[in-house]
Amino acid sequence: MKYHLFEDDELELNLLFSERELRDFLELWSAGISMKNIAKKLKRRPSEIALLVFDHAERGLLTERESGIYGL
Repeated sequence: MKYHLFEDDELELNLLFSERELRDFLELWSAGISMKNIAKKLKRRPSEIALLVFDHAERGLLTERESGIYGL
C-alpha cells in the first residue's frame, strides 16, 4: 500500500502564497512568533504554515531562532 500526503480532498489546503504573505511570514518568523499565531495573522491553516516552514527550511531560507520551530 502506498500512502499519499494530502490525498484527502476534504483538507482543502491552500499551498499558494502571495509575495505579501511570504514577506509577512518571514517577518513574523524572524520575530519569533509561533506557527499557530503566524497562521492566525495570515488567516491560514496551521498545516499550511507548517509546510511553508518545512519548504523554507529545506531551501535554507529560514534563520534559526532562539524560540525554535514552534516559536513564542
